[in-house]
Amino acid sequence: MKKTKYLLFAISIIIIIYLFIPNNELKDDYYNYINKNTIKKHKLTEDKYTWSIFEDTQNKVDKRRDEIIKEIKDNNNLTILYNKLSNTEERNKEGLSSLNKYLKLIDNTNNIEEYINNAITIENDLNIDLITNIKVAKDFKNTNKNIIYLYPITMDFGASADFYANDDYMAYKALVKQYGIKILKQYGYDKKKARTISKEITNMYIDISNNSYLSKDLEDISKYYNIINKEELQNIYTNIDINKYLKKKNINVESFSIIDKNNYQTINKYLTNNNLSLLKEYTKLKILENYAIYLTEDYSNLIYELNDKLSNTKNKDTDIDRINDIIANYFSYDIDKLYQEKYFSKEEYNYLNNMTKEIISYYEKNIDNINWLSKNTKEKAKLKLTNIKINIGMPDDYPKYSLDYNLNNNDNLIDSIIKIENTIKEYELSKLNNNTQDRALSETTVNAYYNPQDNSINFPLASLSLFNKKDSYYENLGSIGMIIAHEITHAFDDNGAKFDEKGNMTNWWTKEDYDNFKKKQQEVIKYYNKYEVMKGFYINGKKTVNENIADLGAVSCISEIAKNKKATSKEIKEMYTSFAKLWASNSKEEYITMLLLQDTHSPNKYRVNATLSSTELFYKTYNINSLNKMYISKQNRVKVW
Repeated sequence: MKKTKYLLFAISIIIIIYLFIPNNELKDDYYNYINKNTIKKHKLTEDKYTWSIFEDTQNKVDKRRDEIIKEIKDNNNLTILYNKLSNTEERNKEGLSSLNKYLKLIDNTNNIEEYINNAITIENDLNIDLITNIKVAKDFKNTNKNIIYLYPITMDFGASADFYANDDYMAYKALVKQYGIKILKQYGYDKKKARTISKEITNMYIDISNNSYLSKDLEDISKYYNIINKEELQNIYTNIDINKYLKKKNINVESFSIIDKNNYQTINKYLTNNNLSLLKEYTKLKILENYAIYLTEDYSNLIYELNDKLSNTKNKDTDIDRINDIIANYFSYDIDKLYQEKYFSKEEYNYLNNMTKEIISYYEKNIDNINWLSKNTKEKAKLKLTNIKINIGMPDDYPKYSLDYNLNNNDNLIDSIIKIENTIKEYELSKLNNNTQDRALSETTVNAYYNPQDNSINFPLASLSLFNKKDSYYENLGSIGMIIAHEITHAFDDNGAKFDEKGNMTNWWTKEDYDNFKKKQQEVIKYYNKYEVMKGFYINGKKTVNENIADLGAVSCISEIAKNKKATSKEIKEMYTSFAKLWASNSKEEYITMLLLQDTHSPNKYRVNATLSSTELFYKTYNINSLNKMYISKQNRVKVW
């Protein structure tokens, strides 16, 4: 009885101490403890659905980008397009302009053979996917050549199959359908006809989507590689003469990688005379949706309204902001080149390059200490590490692809856009004759990425704006260092691990080692599944597993570097504080909900808290114990790399 009293007394004392010790919030919610004042300063207004450090940095870069657009004098194409985009009065006067030619072409179609011929013309001239969605990229198994990938057909306004086949997207599907109706009404259909047509098109999309991969299926990169020949493609598209189709599209290849065979088989089912009326309306709506932002204000405003509705905001972007975004998209190379000339810093480059090499060196040593990998797999992993290319800014040997759109002042805006889209399509197909690979991000994008197809980590010049050379080494290790380590870890996530040191998709694992890797991956999925972001909304551990593996690996890496350098407690705290600050953000619930459905990253708060709760050095630095909410029992902590 006395023992029980003493035990209860001891527990009471511990609880009292726990309640009154300082920095209790730090141990319960480290992200909020570090960022709460910053978040308070960035309250969301009606025109903002989210704020983050990344967004702040991107806004600063965008201002630089917009100044460059103003300064570009020697690009006649850019000047012509900018002036045409700026002339709202002329755009409103032009109406549908040159699109009428293609809309009438479809209206006058009498049978399925005519439709297919006319659809190919529209695919070629307007660069819209109607029957196929063709992209050119490196062969997964031979990066010395490029091949054609047949991507799934996009739905209304570029929506994925999830919008139509996943009940979680029901509200988004309703919005997309609503704005499809508005576009058709703007085109001239009465309300009843617009609704009837929209319903028929939506039903077709639902059917296609129910027979297509959803985003969760396409998270496995190996699903993108399924080589078929022309005969096999003909067996999928039984209602098309594939030889004639490819010839008219100026494609002369014998094989393709088809990403979603069922998607194409379902589309083929609709290519019959019985569906001619539906196909004609489907095509007209796709033309209008794809070109709406270049048409009259009545059309373009519908697109911007839809974007606002999807994020529950009232965006206050000016016409100039929107024009600059379009210009930046079409003249990316030219803007990037000038951005590099103006803002490239050799000092910052060397700093980032040296830190990257230091992190790669740590990974090489760390692999030797991993007890679940055999010697053979360790050697292959280290070979991959030593061959990682580090691209900071525009590499000197990067192929030039500034495109000459051949614009002239006599063309109207739609003619100009059609010329641009034609040039882009021709450039895309020209890559079949070489092994050119475009950058995934422009130099004015504040982000970074790992490319498994050439085993490279890539930091657009704008990403250097995320670190401050005046900060201490450990502050930068917690911010830009974490990003570097994150991208390196992607070389060994579930997708990156399928590619070797040259970027070819090949199995370099022993069976036992890969089985061990998959077990650890399942532990990560289970670990993140338990985090409730909002009432009833949890992180999807499977969807976010690759990003979570990269976050865990990155923080483990910088923590071990700090330990090996015998960093003081103050320096380690600097590092973790900088890491938490990097992900400071504030978002509306609607935006968070959309991210939980679509984003492969965990919400920012959990990129900090969940990761640190599985980091041993964090526990030791802040004396985290079982009474703290940041505490996770040792057997439930996760680590892959």
